[in-house]
Amino acid sequence: MKILQVNGYESPGRRFNGLSITPLLKTHNIESQHLVWEKDSQNPEVLTFEGDKTRKINRIVNRFERLTSTQSMFYPHAKQMMKMPAFKEADVVHLHIIHSGYMSLSHLPEITRRKPTVWTLHDPWAMTGHCIYPFECERWKTGCGSCPDLNIHFPLLRDTTRFLFNYKKRSYKKSKFDVIVASQWMRDMVEASPLFEDVDIHHVPFGLDLNFFSPTASPDARKRFGIPDDALVICFRAVDNQFKGLPYIIEALERIKTDQPICLLTLNSKGLMERFSDRFQLVELGWTNNEEEARDAFVASDIFLMPSIVEAFGVMAIEALACGKPVVVFDGTSLPEVTFAPDVGISVPMHDGAALYEALQHLIDNPQERLERGRKGREIAEKHYGDELYAQRLADVYKTVAAK
Repeated sequence: MKILQVNGYESPGRRFNGLSITPLLKTHNIESQHLVWEKDSQNPEVLTFEGDKTRKINRIVNRFERLTSTQSMFYPHAKQMMKMPAFKEADVVHLHIIHSGYMSLSHLPEITRRKPTVWTLHDPWAMTGHCIYPFECERWKTGCGSCPDLNIHFPLLRDTTRFLFNYKKRSYKKSKFDVIVASQWMRDMVEASPLFEDVDIHHVPFGLDLNFFSPTASPDARKRFGIPDDALVICFRAVDNQFKGLPYIIEALERIKTDQPICLLTLNSKGLMERFSDRFQLVELGWTNNEEEARDAFVASDIFLMPSIVEAFGVMAIEALACGKPVVVFDGTSLPEVTFAPDVGISVPMHDGAALYEALQHLIDNPQERLERGRKGREIAEKHYGDELYAQRLADVYKTVAAK
């Protein structure tokens, strides 16, 4: 069986766009090729949209859609994709993130008419009038319009959300595809959406290489980052946006009390934790595509904070679990489910910095509980989040979709 995976990016997100498990799919007699808009390697199994003219057209369409407050309507590149041998030879087309500025939903009916298709929804954008996460807004359940926040990613200059919602509705109604979601939280959203009333849904949690993401994978992880052995290491994503809960992390960190030296080990952005430089050791890794460096950050840590305001799955959470670290999250997203809170992960009320502080302080004061939750986290990862199980589940979905 041949699969064509379609995604915006190659390396960013390779652990949840199917690229990392390509070798494992081969053990199920599945040949998987990837078509991406942004290619950043010489991997022959990864294709891209070639040509200076193609890129120029895309820049023009990007500008036009921004000015007209439209989304995924005028990109012609799916026509180019459908002429490619990889598309023609595919038994199943697997769509991933197609809303990053290169694909039009108006081509979805033709794609799905030509090929059995499954679409992994990595966020709720497919269900809304413009945003990738609606937060507390529930207008996506009734057709959008009168949008309370046009600045949420992807922003609009004017309110075209009802028009865009109906555009999606027309495109989906003319199409036939299955949907993959990684969490029950996302499944609940799809089932509540008026856009996906007749769609078959497959629940397929993402998976990891558990030999790579392991508590014993990198004994010298702390030495790599210059962290003393006696330090207590708190790891988190330092992201200055409305999604990842950084203000609540800062509030919690400002309140913690301990005589033990503390190290803050951050991922994604640099320069956001300077207020703590006199009090704690700061190790800021910034954005990295180096999987070994990211893995070592989890191995070097004692506690991982992930108080996202919205999260459809949370791959970093299962990476931390696999490395044997306790994870603290907010209620109201997929993360309590994914981390098996309260038995394994710790979940506290959304937007509650004081509750986040209390959970963090409790883990600081109770090293034995940290170890026990970390041990359980590793067990959960081995039972639910291995890459071989992930590949098996995907193979089962592909066979089901191809047989329709």
